[in-house]
Order: sequence, then C-alpha cells, then structure tokens
Amino acid sequence: MRSFNGFCFTITVAILLTGCSRQEQAPVQVQVPAEGEEVYDSGFKAYMPGASRTSVDIATGRVLWDDDDPIMVSNGSESSTLYVKQGGGTSSELYSQDKPLSGEAFYAVYPAASASWSEGVFHSSIPVNQVYTEGGFASGVFPMVAECGADRELAFKNAASLLKIVPQTEFFAGMNIYSVSVSANESMAGDISVSYAQGGVPVVTCTGPRNVALSAFSGLEFDTPIYVVVAPGKYTGLKVSLSMSGGAKYTYTAPDTVAVDRSKYQTINFTAVDNSVDLSASQSANCYMITEPGSYKFKANVKGNGVTTSCGLPANTPATDISSVKVYYTDGETFVDGGFSYMNGYVRFSTVEGTLPVGTVLLSAVNSAGTTLWSWHIWSNPDIADVELSDGSKWLNMNLGAHQVAFNSAGFNGYYYQWGRKDPIQQEFTPNGTSEMIHSPFVSHASLIDGSLENSMKNPTYFYGGYKITIDGTQYNIPDWCTFDDDVKYYDWWNKNITSDGPDAEPGKTMFDPCPPGYHVPTLNEIQALCTLGKAAGTQGAIVDGKLFFPYASSRAAGITVKHWGGTAESDTDNTVGERGFYHCTNPYNTGNNQTRTVYRLWARKGNIGYAGSIIQRAQAMTVRCKKD
Repeated sequence: MRSFNGFCFTITVAILLTGCSRQEQAPVQVQVPAEGEEVYDSGFKAYMPGASRTSVDIATGRVLWDDDDPIMVSNGSESSTLYVKQGGGTSSELYSQDKPLSGEAFYAVYPAASASWSEGVFHSSIPVNQVYTEGGFASGVFPMVAECGADRELAFKNAASLLKIVPQTEFFAGMNIYSVSVSANESMAGDISVSYAQGGVPVVTCTGPRNVALSAFSGLEFDTPIYVVVAPGKYTGLKVSLSMSGGAKYTYTAPDTVAVDRSKYQTINFTAVDNSVDLSASQSANCYMITEPGSYKFKANVKGNGVTTSCGLPANTPATDISSVKVYYTDGETFVDGGFSYMNGYVRFSTVEGTLPVGTVLLSAVNSAGTTLWSWHIWSNPDIADVELSDGSKWLNMNLGAHQVAFNSAGFNGYYYQWGRKDPIQQEFTPNGTSEMIHSPFVSHASLIDGSLENSMKNPTYFYGGYKITIDGTQYNIPDWCTFDDDVKYYDWWNKNITSDGPDAEPGKTMFDPCPPGYHVPTLNEIQALCTLGKAAGTQGAIVDGKLFFPYASSRAAGITVKHWGGTAESDTDNTVGERGFYHCTNPYNTGNNQTRTVYRLWARKGNIGYAGSIIQRAQAMTVRCKKD
C-alpha cells in the first residue's frame, strides 16, 4: 500500500452509499513532486506525509482508507459515522453501526474524530500548532470534505488552504529557522464550520485563534518553502515571525491583504533584513530600558558608554573575543521571546507580542571558555517615564530596575548597587510577619578577599563585603568592595570629572555608570538642588516637588553577613524598608582615613529628603534614581 501524502485534492473516491453507486475510476495522473509540490488543475497538494490516514493506489486511482477509519456522512438532515474496511488491496463498501442513511445527496467530512454535524453544518478543526519535518508535515489532522452529487461520487477536497512562505536572506545567512508563527487580524485556524447551503459549494468559516504556530524539529534553511495550513479567506495585517538559532527573530508584515481559497495556496515571498531597533545607537550603556514590544539589539563590544575611568580598562571588547551571551538571572515576568543571540557585534532579542511584560534580565557576553567579558541589565517596563520638576530637571519616575512606582508591591524598590559598580544586586521583597519589610538576596556572595575589579566583572551578581589590610601591624576590615593601593584611585568610578571628594563636579558619565542611555547617576550638586524643592510625605516615601516619589527602600549593610537592610549608625527601626531610603550619587566622601571608605548619598525619611556623607560605606548597597542628561 503506497502512502498518500497529506492534502487530498480532487482524487475521486468510488465508495458505495445508499443512493450512490460504485464506478470505476481512471488512473490518477500524479506528477513528479518538485520541491515537495504537486500541482493539479483544481488546486494544490503539499507533499505532507501523515497529514491524513489514507493512502492511494496509483494504479487504480482508488483511495484506500485504513481499518475502522471513520468518515462522517450526512444526508442534509441527519448524520452517521461510517467506516470503510480495507480488504484485498481494494476499497470496500461503507457500512454503519447505525441505520444506513437514505436520500439522494450526501455530504462527508474526514476525519470524523474531530467532526460533528448540526443544523446542516459540519464542524471540524484546523490545528493551531503544526509540525514540519524534512519533506513536509509530520502527524497532523487536516479536514477534507466531499459532496455526492449527480455523478453519485464522493470527491474529497481540502476544507483548508495553504500559505507557502519562502523567506530569503543574506543578513541571517547560515542560521536555521526553528519555528514559524503566522498571525492576522482574522481567525486562521482552530474551529471551522463547513456549510453546503450555497448551491452545494462548501463554504468554510473559521472562528478560532488568529494565529498558527509551526515548529521545525531539525530546522529549515532560508529559501526553503514553508507550508502552513490555514482556513480559507482574506487576511489583513498578516505577519510572519521566524525564530532562529540562538534566539534571533525576524517578523515580516505583508503590505497587502492576502487571500487564499479552499484547496489552493498563496505564496508569500520576502527578504529578511535587519529591522531591530538599536538601543545603543545614540549612546551605549550598562542598562537598556524597553518600554514597548519589538525587536532590539545593542553593541556588545563597547564597555558601558566607552568612556574610561581611573580603572584603566580599555573602552572596547574585541568582537572576536565574544563567543555567545549568557543569562545570569531573570526577575519579574518573561518579556523576551526566544532568548538572546550574539551576531555581527550585537546582542539581539525580541519581546513577546502584545502588552509588554514587566521584568529584568541580567546577561553577559562570554568568551569561548565561558568567562564573562561584560554584562548588561535589560529593564522592561512600559510605565517608565520622565518627571520634569519645577527647576527644569528631569528624573526617572521610579528607581532603577523597579517594576512599579507604588510602595508595598513586589519590585517597587528596584535594585541595589555598591558604589561605583555597574551591575544590580538581585533582591526579593518579602514581608516578615510584622509591619516591617525585609530584603534578602536571591543571588549574592559576600567575601573579604576577592573584591577585585577583575572579579567584579567576572561575577556581576556577587556582593563584596569588604577586604582586609594591615597598617602598622594592625589588621583592619575595610568597608569597600574593591582593593586599591592608592586612596586616590576611586574618585571617578561613576563620573570622569571628579578629581577629589566634595560636591564640585559636572556630570560626566563613565563606563561603570548603571543608568540607561541618556541618564546618569546624579552628582552631589544635583542632589543638593533636588533637596531645595518642596517635600511632602507620601505612602512610605517622600514626594519631591509634588511629582517625584522616593520610596523608603533602605539599603544593604556593608560586611560579609547579610543581617538586616540598614546602615550602621541609625537604629534598625529607622533603616528598615518603609522607614528610610538611601540613594546613591556619584561623589565619594573621603574622611582622610584609608580605613574608612564612604560616599555621599540622598536620604529620604518621614516625608523629607536630604544629603549626607561619612555614614554610608562604599561596600554598602543602595538604590539609584537616574537623572536625565
């Protein structure tokens, strides 16, 4: 028995029904498939093994149905599930477990397992999720319908249609396609109904989802025809989304309405080009914020914004050193569709379609040995916005990395940063059974010995509690996350214009600034100016100028143990989340004592804000509110 491949077109079935006589059929003229296609005068058949459970005898032209393979037949007023028994290599007569149908006209749908008949209409379905392998479709159920007319024969044709998608590219050359998603403004698959009310011609109506998903197990090369089964009709706003190796994604939108008839196909040719939004076009950074869905990329070989500091690092990473990208952690909702990829010097990704979810990803570029070369914070939140104050300055409306502005909701606080470092310390917001709120790290490491610049870049999620030095025979624990021989080398980590401690410095973003492009960690001057505006108490936070909310997000204490999330000078009650907030600025505060590494910071408490130095140590982690350049 030879396999009948997939879509069944005008191959006439000579089967016996009450009122329908058997007739001998001429041999079916089957053309040699070209690129998996067979073209007939009446339509198109894709080369799709397993799409139905039938086979065809090429010599006689008769369709052979497998044992107990049901066909649903109706005379227009009642229906019965009929079976064909295969025997002796020829088609056998139909029989029914119920009483035989009577009448002059009959209508049939195959397969009956997913079909029903009510009020003169067949109901069936087209799979929304389809599978493609080499040579065509694998297992699938694609409905066929037939009418027994004056010639007393049942001629099965497809209830569905085909989209033949032929993507071409030079940009994505060498990459395979692993899944295809087709969507439109109209229903494409799922539940369908087939009516013969209009002169015996079957009319197919679809009320299912507006998309079809096709997966390719082994991957498909570009220029390979890709077939998708859809309901017949006219489609507006049709989109074809290709997901490729490494998480790369491309979406093509048809410029015109795409119409496809039952049992026929429509070809969609397009060239896949790079249509990603370059997040680093105006300025590269260590954080990129996403406020709407789309396809994005950013430069992977630039460290931060490429402006060096006293650390002496080169501004760029050779693109040839980068092997792939690695995700350290995700937080919040999943907003990336298909993952991240590295190609042609850029990290690329696409968001899920529809409303943009709120979430965070920390990822890095790694070399062939898996060593992290640089890392980035990708921040997805459609509610990110600027707030313009009465003095003309503009600030982000929420903390860096926050999921929302309001206090007492998961993610209100954003992330915590050790002074001078670019990477966020992942945190969790949890109630501890009382009115107090505490934080504890998901991924955090505390150490007294390995807080070097090199290790901080290789391990962006580590929290370094300090290090030990010996002065005049006495050993000290230094509350700084990075060791230096000279106490001058730490001034310009976040601002290239800082040459000493104190407030005098114009903004000058460096490669370690954690803010997105177009924003920077505020200077002490900018914090001082902020504190001169009106202040008021909000719900567990301070409101500046009646517009800008600073939640009481506390801070993580320096040291090698986590303990509470407060400083060392005030009481625990004053420093818990909901009581006081601490915010970084670019300026260090030098007491003249090498054992005390401290920084200036903004504080918020009881509806007021202010600034101070000498208390917050550089190993302590605080939140960041970015100011617009």
